[in-house]
Amino acid sequence: MSYRDVQFDEVTISYSNTGDESGRAERISRLTLDYVQQLMERDLQQIGADLEIDSLRLPPILVSFESMSDEAIARASAERIYQTLIQAV
Repeated sequence: MSYRDVQFDEVTISYSNTGDESGRAERISRLTLDYVQQLMERDLQQIGADLEIDSLRLPPILVSFESMSDEAIARASAERIYQTLIQAV
């Protein structure tokens, strides 16, 4: 069983209507990518070859900075990214 890894060369995540939450947005973005890695690890063991996806675009993910924790926002975002990646593979 070989170990595979997810590598993102360039990622752009944008947030709107968040006020002055730039520090929080950066933390959420990092958590999101960490969670995507965790979600992908089990599925990558089933893929027999290296894959490259040139571009992946997602529709907006609706979250609330006011009512959701950073972890909840990151997990919701990671789940949507994960689902989109799996569909692309």
